[in-house]
Amino acid sequence: MNDYRVRQLRQFGERMRELRETAGISGKRLAAVAGVTQPTISKIETGKMLPSVEMVTRLAEAIGLDAEMREDLLEELARISTDIATWRRAGGRGEAKQTMLAERERRTEHRRSFHPAVVPGLLQTAEYARQIFARSMFLTDGEMARAVAARMERQTLLYSPDHRFDFLITEAALRVRLGPAASIKAQIDRLVNLSTLTNVRIGLVPWSAELPRVALHGFAIFDEQRVAVETYTSELTLTDLRDVETYVRLFEDLSTVALFDDALRDALNQIGLAT
Repeated sequence: MNDYRVRQLRQFGERMRELRETAGISGKRLAAVAGVTQPTISKIETGKMLPSVEMVTRLAEAIGLDAEMREDLLEELARISTDIATWRRAGGRGEAKQTMLAERERRTEHRRSFHPAVVPGLLQTAEYARQIFARSMFLTDGEMARAVAARMERQTLLYSPDHRFDFLITEAALRVRLGPAASIKAQIDRLVNLSTLTNVRIGLVPWSAELPRVALHGFAIFDEQRVAVETYTSELTLTDLRDVETYVRLFEDLSTVALFDDALRDALNQIGLAT
């Protein structure tokens, strides 16, 4: 919990500092105009303090942000507060992350993601998910069981017509052996079935494709508002519009060489036969 909270607060503090510096206002001047102490400004900008809604509103007005920017800042504050609270309630391990992701996905209308190494969590079978958790997290048997159950619960959102999902998966991700051949074939069958949902679009980037751009890591785009880049031990959240636009273009470029619909299902069946 502590590491997660620190990352969230630092990212928010960095954004507050960038907004202040862009406006050409010193920390001392901002404190005076907003009616707070300079140490308070320092704590917020260095990620040592999560400000209240009232505090952020006062700082935004003192900086001179327009209504749209103020609303965006408050939405980010609400998201961070919710994520931290969810992480704390769930215990901060595998199950906690699944619960946090589920809340984030429920707030998202359109989620797009690229997966170069493994099948995405929202599309995994229970056995495939168990193999992933066993190889990537130090969990007890009980914690692993709860994490798998929470991941399966997340997947119910796939059947909601109010939410859209676009997945890009590389052929390499499907060739990785996690468990016996039977479990891999079951995973491929699940992808075939899910590809028929009207609000779920799955694309496969085959080995034979000449890539238009190089994607160095996986990522997820949430309503073109933020991008999540997951590392082995943490997650980086990007909210700068230029960053988000870059990842949207990258996703669209990779989609041009992907297989969809019947071509996707044919390719999946061929991979399944070769497993």
